[in-house]
Amino acid sequence: MRKFAFCCLALAFCAGLAWTAGDEPAEEYKLAPDFTLTDVEGDEITLSELLEYGPVYMESWDLPCVNCIAELDALMPVYDTLKERGLQIIALSVDKPSDEARVKAFVKSKKWPYYVLLDQQNKVKKDYGIIIKPTAYLVNAKGEIVYTHIGYKKGDEKKIKDQFLKWLPEEKPAKDEAKEEKPPKGKDE
Repeated sequence: MRKFAFCCLALAFCAGLAWTAGDEPAEEYKLAPDFTLTDVEGDEITLSELLEYGPVYMESWDLPCVNCIAELDALMPVYDTLKERGLQIIALSVDKPSDEARVKAFVKSKKWPYYVLLDQQNKVKKDYGIIIKPTAYLVNAKGEIVYTHIGYKKGDEKKIKDQFLKWLPEEKPAKDEAKEEKPPKGKDE
C-alpha cells in the first residue's frame, strides 16, 4: 500500500512539474454577446462587423452620468493616437427613447469621434449585465471580453490605454486588399 501511495505522489509531483514547466493554460474569456443597434445618425452598426477591423471598447453612458461623459471625453486623445492601430470605441447610450433628440444634440456638440449607439430598449445593457454607469468592456477581435472597467475617476484613461495596448498590434495593420481599410462607417472620414 505504501508503494502505491508513493507512486501516486510521485506521479502527481511529476505532473505538477510538467504543468508549471510547460505553457500555462490560456486564460478563458467570456464571449461578448453580438448586437446590432442604430447610431445617432440612423445607421445600423453590428458589433461582430466592427470586430473584423480590431478590438472594440464599449462604454455605457447616459445624459445624467457626469462620470460617463468625463471618461468618454478623456479617452478622445487616447483614441486619436490608437485608431490607426485598429482601436474602435462605442459610446452606448442607455437613455430613454424620449431623450433621443437631446442625446443627438449633445453628441453633436461633443464631436465625439466614436460610434454612438442608441440602446433605448436596454437590450445590450441587459445582455451585458450593466448595472452601474459607466461600465465599459474591451472586446478583442475574437469577440471575447478581455477587460471590464466600472466607474471612472480622473486618470483611469491611463489604465484603460494600457489595456488597449495589450490587444492592439504594434503598428498599423497592413492594408488587406480584400477588405475596406476602415470599418463600414469610419468615424474619421
